[in-house]
Amino acid sequence: MSNETIFALSTAPINSALALIRVSGQNSFTLIENIFNNKKKITPRKAVYGSLLNNDELIDDVILIYYKAPSSFTGEDMVEIFCHGNRIIIKRIMETLRTHGACDAKPGEFTKRAFLNGKVDLTEAEAINSVINAKSDWELKSALKQMHGSLKNIINEIRNDIITLKADIESGIDFVEEDIEFVSKNQAIDLSLAIFENLEKLHQRCKLGETLTKGIDIAIVGKPNVGKSSLLNAILNKDRAIVSNIPGTTRDMITEAVQIAGYAVNIIDTAGIENPKNEIEKLGIELSRKSIKSSSIVLAVFSASEKPAKEDEEIIEEVKSTNVIYIINKSDIACDENIIEYKKIIKDDFLLISAKTGANLDQLETIIGKKIKSGIEYSEDSFIADSRICDLLQNAKAYIENSTKLLQENSGDEIIAFELQAAIDSLNEITGEISPDDILESVFARFCIGK
Repeated sequence: MSNETIFALSTAPINSALALIRVSGQNSFTLIENIFNNKKKITPRKAVYGSLLNNDELIDDVILIYYKAPSSFTGEDMVEIFCHGNRIIIKRIMETLRTHGACDAKPGEFTKRAFLNGKVDLTEAEAINSVINAKSDWELKSALKQMHGSLKNIINEIRNDIITLKADIESGIDFVEEDIEFVSKNQAIDLSLAIFENLEKLHQRCKLGETLTKGIDIAIVGKPNVGKSSLLNAILNKDRAIVSNIPGTTRDMITEAVQIAGYAVNIIDTAGIENPKNEIEKLGIELSRKSIKSSSIVLAVFSASEKPAKEDEEIIEEVKSTNVIYIINKSDIACDENIIEYKKIIKDDFLLISAKTGANLDQLETIIGKKIKSGIEYSEDSFIADSRICDLLQNAKAYIENSTKLLQENSGDEIIAFELQAAIDSLNEITGEISPDDILESVFARFCIGK
């Protein structure tokens, strides 16, 4: 790890009432002593008021907190400077820090140092970044729990079970001549199967978390000019899609992120489904049909201002096997006869709304929220996980599955112990106890500067 003393602005680079500049490294205290006029009052973990100076020139009056290693976020000597949020002041403080030997921090370098100094494991470090970038209530809640060790703890429990099984099997190797059996084959098989089941549950919880982090796809489908784009704009509460009385305004998919019922959602406005008049319309309609198949929820939209057409019936037939919500739009200009006709062909519950006036949009959001929650059972127990964690859990499962087969085949204990160790190594890589440098660089490069 670098011995350099680093610094960074940890608040937004805008004019504000206050700003926070962090300094970390073995020379942090010495550096601050050279530029702070009230250095005799500096006491670890106590806020001290004073002035920062560049030689004899006043830079700003600040509040300063010194953290003595290892009792700091990074595990190193660390200083936090609370100054006025004027960008000129911030620039002068940072220039002064450079003059006294400190270096600009890289993205995620403070958290990386915390990890390397054993203050957090890799799952907790990644959760810190998720707290900063959370796009939904679920993601924020899960990230906070993970930052406090929820994922690390369950991985440690499973790893300890594997270590215990491996130790029992290796003990049998050491005492083979004495014919001592520390664990029977049947017991070992049962333990291996139980470990696999726990890994499988954890893997599913992490995969669900990965899906929830990316956002749940909801496609708005229907024929042209039924108000799909108006509905998108109403859900987003802003004009994102062009709205026109001319049918077929949307030729391509428009995707926007929003939060519904505490979860991140990707609303997809699709091209109107009809008989295509040209190649561009044909491609747009093909994308619409793909969205119907791939989305978790489909909003099938129809217009109450006109009678059901052949295209409407085809759309109903196409979406009926999906997780669909039927919506009849334009209730503000509805014709009762048209609604009766739609009721005959939909043959299911539908919601009458007006994207223009906002009528029943709150009810639509409630229905969508219920659909989301019914489709993601146990979401409260899922973890924020990316492909790195999911892949490593998949590897650990494969190694445990191999060890179970080897036990059932009465194979050599050395081979079984090798598979168990490989599973342990996979779990160690999740928490960062063993992790290649390029993986660490990739993880922390995603952080913002100053964290």
